[in-house]
Amino acid sequence: MADLIGQKTLYVGFCGPIDSNGVGKIAAAFNEAVNQQFDAVHMTFTSNGGFVSDGIYLYNHIRSLPLHTTIHNMGMVASIAASIFVAAQRRTACKNSMFMIHPVQTQANGAHAALQSTLESAIADEERIDAILKERTKIPDAVLTQRRNVDLFFAADKALEFGLVHEITDFSLPAGNQIFNI
Repeated sequence: MADLIGQKTLYVGFCGPIDSNGVGKIAAAFNEAVNQQFDAVHMTFTSNGGFVSDGIYLYNHIRSLPLHTTIHNMGMVASIAASIFVAAQRRTACKNSMFMIHPVQTQANGAHAALQSTLESAIADEERIDAILKERTKIPDAVLTQRRNVDLFFAADKALEFGLVHEITDFSLPAGNQIFNI
């Protein structure tokens, strides 16, 4: 599977939650690309998010591989999926796609010590997400602060302004290539 500039490119699509199962499938596809000596991976991507720890793992995993990665938002990239999305060197989105970032969600219950531990974990997750978004985008600090209190939705044009995407364009599989859903 070669793309237009002569690189050996694997094309994959993912639509699903960011949990150990979904992240395992994505990581396996990227690992297979490395093992089969592909130069690049292009992933169409839609996810409403999921678990922070799984998302942080996948962000770091994608960034560690010797692949040029393009991720294309085909619909909605929300919550921790936004952090995974920005792992790619090239990020694109359909003109009618959306992004959403929001506060870390917790399910706190139990004794005081358990509640304190949950709070500390959520704060640490907030800081990790903010660090990723600050490093990889131009989202203003005021918006990142606001994200800790409310759900924030961005259309593709605002995502372009904030550096979440490099280009607004429709995905089109180059002729002669295959795409695999993972």
